[in-house]
Amino acid sequence: MRLNDARTYKLNVEAAGYGYEEGFLKEDTDLTLTDGELLHAVVTCGIPGERLMPEYPGKGRAELIRRLSLMESSLDARGEYLRKSGRILELDESERSLVSYYLGMFITKLVSRKVYGIDYLVPLQNIQTEISQKSIRYRGKRRTDLIGYRTSENGSYSVWEARGRSNNSAQALEEGCRDAGEILSVCGQIPERADSCMTYYGARCLSVRIKKAFRASEGVELSFPLAAYFQAYYDTAFGLIRECYERESVRNRMILGEERIEAGIPVTKGRTLVIGMPRELFFALMEKEEETVLAAVSGLKGSDGISVAFS
Repeated sequence: MRLNDARTYKLNVEAAGYGYEEGFLKEDTDLTLTDGELLHAVVTCGIPGERLMPEYPGKGRAELIRRLSLMESSLDARGEYLRKSGRILELDESERSLVSYYLGMFITKLVSRKVYGIDYLVPLQNIQTEISQKSIRYRGKRRTDLIGYRTSENGSYSVWEARGRSNNSAQALEEGCRDAGEILSVCGQIPERADSCMTYYGARCLSVRIKKAFRASEGVELSFPLAAYFQAYYDTAFGLIRECYERESVRNRMILGEERIEAGIPVTKGRTLVIGMPRELFFALMEKEEETVLAAVSGLKGSDGISVAFS
């Protein structure tokens, strides 16, 4: 499929353990998605492994092309639903696992935002914690949690466990619930919610199962600077715009009274992805000063401030 076709898709989402006030009107829902929402998730979703890649010119563009390629090559849009692409069958088992992992991250990012109003979602490994940048472990296991943040109600944290599988796996979903429940607090707050989110192919259609986790009696208490959280979230989009800024190939636009900086990034022949953010936020992220970053984020006029579209 190609994400620049300005169309909508349906994604089957099954939720268990929630009340009517928590996002879904029923347990089994067809969620309508747009190209723009999928693109936003692809660009803004943090992938821990990408931070290990060495710095070199064009790194951000290479990462972006890989993300788009994985999304577009692994799915087909036949009819209303996103479906499994036959091209996946040409991959070996380890390559298929990688595709499932990426899709699990992207779709968890999208669903948490669209259904539950989670403005930000960041892998714990990407955040500079107050302890160190080393991996946090519990009972000998490295933590792979995603930490969500809602700006409403003075800010609230949530915990998400992304699981990407080829098939519907009850075991994977339950493992995610157990892991999510082990996060007892985030920056002194009990998580607003803790969820396991599994993306898989159901009857060749892309499907999602979400299950509510329950707080464990023993677990992990996380702490990190809020500014470091936002730096980690914006890392991908900021890096892409910064590469263009350093080449003096960005443009400034005034949209609804807000000055924005945008970068056009060629991804394939004839296709350019335009990524933008407020200029104030861009330069705050460049300075890396805690107070400046927090002030820029608090001044955003809508959600995370990131815009993504094909020109």
